[in-house]
Order: sequence, then C-alpha cells, then structure tokens
Amino acid sequence: MAALKLLSSGLRLCASARGSGATWYKGCVCSFSTSAHRHTKFYTDPVEAVKDIPDGATVLVGGFGLCGIPENLIDALLKTGVKGLTAVSNNAGVDNFGLGLLLRSKQIKRMVSSYVGENAEFERQYLSGELEVELTPQGTLAERIRAGGAGVPAFYTPTGYGTLVQEGGSPIKYNKDGSVAIASKPREVREFNGQHFILEEAITGDFALVKAWKADRAGNVIFRKSARNFNLPMCKAAETTVVEGPYPRQHEADADLINAGKETVTILPGASFFSSDESFAMIRGGHVDLTMLGAMQVSKYGDLANWMIPGKMVKGMGGAMDLVSSAKTKVVVTMEHSAKAVFDVDKKKGLTLIELWEGLTVDDVQKSTGCDFAVSPKLMPMQQIAN
Repeated sequence: MAALKLLSSGLRLCASARGSGATWYKGCVCSFSTSAHRHTKFYTDPVEAVKDIPDGATVLVGGFGLCGIPENLIDALLKTGVKGLTAVSNNAGVDNFGLGLLLRSKQIKRMVSSYVGENAEFERQYLSGELEVELTPQGTLAERIRAGGAGVPAFYTPTGYGTLVQEGGSPIKYNKDGSVAIASKPREVREFNGQHFILEEAITGDFALVKAWKADRAGNVIFRKSARNFNLPMCKAAETTVVEGPYPRQHEADADLINAGKETVTILPGASFFSSDESFAMIRGGHVDLTMLGAMQVSKYGDLANWMIPGKMVKGMGGAMDLVSSAKTKVVVTMEHSAKAVFDVDKKKGLTLIELWEGLTVDDVQKSTGCDFAVSPKLMPMQQIAN
C-alpha cells in the first residue's frame, strides 16, 4: 500500500492499490481548500497515517454497511491500540470486519450510528453497559455530518417528531443491572407552516477515515458509485481527514457497487448514484412521490412503529423516520398482516379497507386487526402487480 499524507491542510491521502497497480475511473470529485499551504507526504504503512490519533478522539468513519469503508485504516487503528474512541458511522461493521474489530478490542467508547445490524459483540457490550450507543435516524445522521462540514451548528428537521428522538429517554448506556445510566435528551420543537420540526445539532470530528478511489496532491478526492455514502460529508466535517484509495482489478467484482443488503449488483442504463445526505435531502424536500417500507406496527391513524421493542436489543433506526417525514410523499407500508388486504390510512378518520384478497372475508381481516376499521363502499378484489 502506498500512502499520501497532506500535513497542515487537514487532509491526508493514503492511496492504496491491490495487486501490481491501481486502475482509475471517473467519479465524484471533492476538492478541499482548507489551507493555502500544503505539505504532502506519502506513506507505505497506513499505521503511520493514523498513529497520532489520540485516546478519546472523535473519529468519523465513511461507508455504508461494508461498502466504501476504510478497512485498511480501521486495521491500522487496531494496531495502534488507541482507546476511548467516539466513532461516528452509519453502521458498526460486523463481528470480524470493519468497525466490529475495534468493538471487539474495546477501543470504542461510544458509537453514533443509524443501524448497528447483526453484531453479537456489539449487542453484548451495549446491553452489559460497556458501550454507549447514540442511535440517530439515517437521514438525520447524514445531515448532521453535512451541516458540521458546512459550518451550520444546528438545523430543524421533521424526522423523529413524536418519537423518543424528540421526547428523549432512549437508552444510550445501561448500568450492569439493566437500568439506564445515560438516556437521550429531548429535542427542542418548533412549528413552521403548520408542521412540527425538531432541532438537531451538527456533528464534527477530530479525524475522518474515508475510502476514496483516487486523489491528488492538491487535495482533490474522487469517490465512485455507492461507495460515496458517508465518505464525502465525513471529509468536510473533520479537522483532519485520512483517505484510503484502492482498486479492484479488472476481473474482480465491483466492490463499490452494492445494494443495501450488501449484495453485489449491476445497474441499468440511466441509473445514477446519490450519497446518503443527498438522497435524504430529496426525501425531506418532497421530491420523491412514493415511499415503500416495512414496519412492526401501524396504528389506525397511520402512526408507525419501526425500530424499538421495549426490553429488546435495538438494532437501529435506519432511514424509515426520514422516509415518512415528508408531507408531500405518499407512503405505502407493507406488513405480513396486510399481505392479503389493502388499507387506506387517514390521520383523522383512521383505516379504511379498500382491497381484499379473493377468498377472504371482511371478518377474516377483522380477526387479524387490533383496531376498528371502515370498509369502503367500493371494496374491490386485491389488484395483482404485473411482472
């Protein structure tokens, strides 16, 4: 691995390549101009690029799931043994890869994340009171980081209003006896144009660890495809950024082109790529016509429960709160209960049954529903979607 480190400018570039050389492609360019004077230095060892990260530092880590994460820089932190880190990252890695390695070695004191996923050691440390976990809706997390890099100290968002995010009380840290040692604080609420918004503070960090595809001595960094997620805004929100940049040999699968399920995918002509901060801005701004998502429960008035069951491990909020926060977007919730029935939801009138699977009766649906509902006079057979 070759590494490039820009001193005094707040940016270090660690350009790495697998095999005999790097293959460069076009992507998104992020240009840094934090200083008029730059001193550039290359490193052959990523440990040298991160060895001055001190105990107790706040580290912003790019990537989404296991895509676009700076795995070599994370491994380097494992070797330095730095302790007491606050790690800001959309995900927390898995048991044997990514940030999961730093969790296992107990180098992380607090995680600020959206979705922590399937990580047994993470769950054990959190429930036993060894780890602090600050969960944040995914779009809010992206915007808090973007705002930090843009010099905006706080902002109002509709996401999370009427939930524990607004009310406070979500467990950040447990005592060993299972009681709550640290709980989230309530948010300030304001009303704009008849809609409620909560105040969220920006996030900044001491260091950002990101994975790019290409960089130059002037501080221009290229991110490509889905690996843009949480990498570009992390760069701007940190005092010092360390950039790792591989890439794949031509015959290898494209590691920067995956879906949310961490599967390698292909794209069709006309497809485009958006980073998380941009995609959630489109949702909150009402630029998306239709949202489809799953849920745990939906009340008769359309209230949505999607991330917490009392007394159970909370895997994270993900992006659902953001997806339903726009007043201009139609939301469709798919659940096992409604697999053979379709309800229209009105926040004042409640549920109305509008479609029913052939062979079922209204009584069948009523037995599976925990609340009263109206039946449309125009009730029709459930419509099948053509392939």
